[in-house]
Amino acid sequence: MWWTKRVLSLVLVGILVFLFGWMPYWLGGIATTRKFQFPDKENTGLSPASFDLASEDVAFRSPDGVELKGWWVPAPEGKGSVVLAHGLNRSRIEMVRKAPFLHRLGWNALLFDMRHHGLSSGEATTFGDREKDDVRAAVAYARSRAPGPVVVWGVSLGAASVILAAADDPTVAGIVGDSSYLSLADTVRHHLRIFRGFRWWARIVPSWPTADAVLFWMGRRGGFHPEAIDVRAAAARLTGRPVVFVANTEDRRMPKEIAFELKEAAGDTATVLLVPGKSHGGAWRDGTAAYEAAVTRVLDAAVAGPGAPRFAAVRAGAQAPQKP
Repeated sequence: MWWTKRVLSLVLVGILVFLFGWMPYWLGGIATTRKFQFPDKENTGLSPASFDLASEDVAFRSPDGVELKGWWVPAPEGKGSVVLAHGLNRSRIEMVRKAPFLHRLGWNALLFDMRHHGLSSGEATTFGDREKDDVRAAVAYARSRAPGPVVVWGVSLGAASVILAAADDPTVAGIVGDSSYLSLADTVRHHLRIFRGFRWWARIVPSWPTADAVLFWMGRRGGFHPEAIDVRAAAARLTGRPVVFVANTEDRRMPKEIAFELKEAAGDTATVLLVPGKSHGGAWRDGTAAYEAAVTRVLDAAVAGPGAPRFAAVRAGAQAPQKP
């Protein structure tokens, strides 16, 4: 009967509107404009004082005026400074356990909340587009507080942001990128595939064109251009500087192959550190000794400078494990 066809047509239109209209709009908003923080049970309540480190509450501004809050942790020797950038929906406390290690080596540390995270202001998360400017503002602040080289160290979103920032600032002396993505488009498509595997009903959500629609709404709702977030292209502009890309061997969210692709782009002064484990961004906990050794090599090379024999030795020995 005609009314049966009409009802079926309306149901079909409703499903299409839901799958390719409302749901991408909703997901794009969750990713960019909703401000929330995952429970960080491992670090809740910690601060530099928890490790008997003197620190100062600081504030500085990104170029677009967003106020960023952080901790400045000075070291007596002051070899240089390390800017630490946390992951998505986290805060500076995710990085706080790294501060005692840096302090022991004589490096100042600046831990800060990126825009739209923690105590910092900001209206949206842009997955590196504006966060790279937050990192550059943090680098400038660190330089204003102490002489010496500045190294950047980030996890996940923080890793992508420090790589993008260092690509635009050749004076950044070293880079540690832990669990970065290759590009925003790549990680959105990858995470949609993961989502489709969670429940049988999620498989009705097709990868195409849903991923493209989500990217569109992320850009519109966050006020940025998703195609500009190309971390691999940025890594290619790190050539000549000491870099280590870190990955957990069984991280589903950011597979270890990403680290090798970034290393290939960055060239022969870059290395890869693989840490056994299934967590995302948990390599510091899962392989502390190896992680400390890898970061120490970056810091030593940053102090030596690109023209020094010490840097040349690090460069000559900078061989990543064979790509699986």
